[in-house]
Amino acid sequence: MLKNLLQRIVSTGYRRSCQRCNDWSGQRVARLRPQALLDVGCADGAFLYSYLDYTPRLFCGIEAAPNLRKQAEARGIKTEAVDLNGIWPYAENTFDVIHCAQVIEHLHNTRLFAQEMLRVLKPGGTALLTSENLTSFLNLGAMLLGYTPFTLMRVCGWYLGNPLGLHYGEHVEESVPITDPAFSGVTGHVRALSALQAGELFERVGFAAVEVSSMGLMPLPEWLGCRLEWLMPRRGHLLLVQAKKPEKV
Repeated sequence: MLKNLLQRIVSTGYRRSCQRCNDWSGQRVARLRPQALLDVGCADGAFLYSYLDYTPRLFCGIEAAPNLRKQAEARGIKTEAVDLNGIWPYAENTFDVIHCAQVIEHLHNTRLFAQEMLRVLKPGGTALLTSENLTSFLNLGAMLLGYTPFTLMRVCGWYLGNPLGLHYGEHVEESVPITDPAFSGVTGHVRALSALQAGELFERVGFAAVEVSSMGLMPLPEWLGCRLEWLMPRRGHLLLVQAKKPEKV
């Protein structure tokens, strides 16, 4: 009974926090009004168009799933399937803004990923990235019980190691076949970052004005968690990163 209650509280809080997280990044992209925009993990391409009131002159996306990629292309997004653990197929200083939602935690070559973001941004360009926070209240609570952090339960489609998780024991088919070279970028959460670690990573590769925060203090009730987020910027479950490429590098 207690387990079901906690799961309902966390599930509701997670959905609402995800919407706030989406608004955080989508609204920032819209305010910046980039003419050259890259959406890393663009899915079907609909997300950023729900915030933009115009079409960027150059709108590119990276998406591994074939069906989603076709839908993004139908929306006019120039889409590539890329192993994000490697070099990106874009020239230096191409984009005004890079948007990346819930992708970096799927990668093992996290350092190169951040370096590639910096490389393909124009001087003065902005990276907006969301992820999950390894040191959130939710994940720390799981580890205190000897369970796998919620963020790291998924292992190539299997949910293992945490009986409190909503999908514990389930098998969910991946959107990309396990033999596809792009599979390494969609195989589940590989390296979740903490808020402090994310800030240090982006600063170390050369970004400036790096701002890192978090939201979603689950399993606290949402009404209480929202009021405490400003006091505990490193304990929310969803990680928010904004960083700029220096004008001169």
